Amino acid sequence: MTTARVFRRHRSVWIVLLFAVLLVLGACSKEARDPIRISGPAQGTTYSITVMNPPGDMTRDGLQTAMQQIIDRIDRQMSTWRDDSELSRFNAADAGEWVEVSPELAKLTAKALKIGRATDGAFDVTLAPVLRIWGFGAGADRPSRLPDADELAAARENTGIGRIEVRRDPSALRKQADALEIDLAGIAQGYSVDRLAERLDEMGATRYLVELGGELYARGHKKGRTPWRIGVEKPESGVRQIERVVELADAGMTTSGDYRDYFELEGRRFSHTIDPRTGRPVAHDLRAVTVVAEDAMTADAMATALLVMGPEAGRDYAQAHDIAALFVSGAAQAYNEAHSPDFEPYLKD
Repeated sequence: MTTARVFRRHRSVWIVLLFAVLLVLGACSKEARDPIRISGPAQGTTYSITVMNPPGDMTRDGLQTAMQQIIDRIDRQMSTWRDDSELSRFNAADAGEWVEVSPELAKLTAKALKIGRATDGAFDVTLAPVLRIWGFGAGADRPSRLPDADELAAARENTGIGRIEVRRDPSALRKQADALEIDLAGIAQGYSVDRLAERLDEMGATRYLVELGGELYARGHKKGRTPWRIGVEKPESGVRQIERVVELADAGMTTSGDYRDYFELEGRRFSHTIDPRTGRPVAHDLRAVTVVAEDAMTADAMATALLVMGPEAGRDYAQAHDIAALFVSGAAQAYNEAHSPDFEPYLKD
């Protein structure tokens, strides 16, 4: 075979390869399918999901149905707002009685108790009696006066993560005081986001953003090599302005703050963030904490715990335990930002 024929054959091969590369680049430059976006009510708030370049067999109605099934299941298990949920049934049970629950509820309760122990009690899912006398939580009314020391002490008698037992097989919960209750509000929404994300993975989605009540999980990049960009709000009531933009991919994120749910009485402001170690609303100037973690459940619980700890202790804990956390302290017009070293990769200049 002559050199010219070899060259022509190789040239033909290169033309074919070049054409294939151009086709791939063209496909990458334009989404094969338009994004699917859904939203709706969930757990007393709302949820929204965006799936970029969805799988070919995914439809909007099919996605909505799949997500709603998960939300309804978690609601039946963990809601404190409905009397027939598994958690409400446990809360109404007598002390010393093993109450059978789903494996999911047992597992999440065990996780919550573990985080509570790891944070030296800064995260406590048994605070319902204390929250109630401060006017927070399911069925509570805003107080017309501040609770006195005796009322506070009586409420705290019915709390404590060490007074809850979890059995895995068969799954069940048991408590050591009749009036002791579990409220998973500080971790359940993050857990819900993770379950929605898990279902999206099963459905073949590879690039999506799940949000429920402000808890987030981002899978992959939004477009090309561009991660999802999430705005963290300024911790100011009645104001919707961005304090910081965070870049997120394959991670969960939660912001906990004291600026949305609070009341004012006797010339003072009382946040819904209660320190389990004192039974009183936090009094420091840490306004909000944003945590990024491998899953939204962990981010949810840790953001609450760090907010309870306060600006200095929270930052020290985050640094010592390799937690990616952003802290915003102070007041409007004079907010002060600080972050742990592990949060640095998520910051957008």
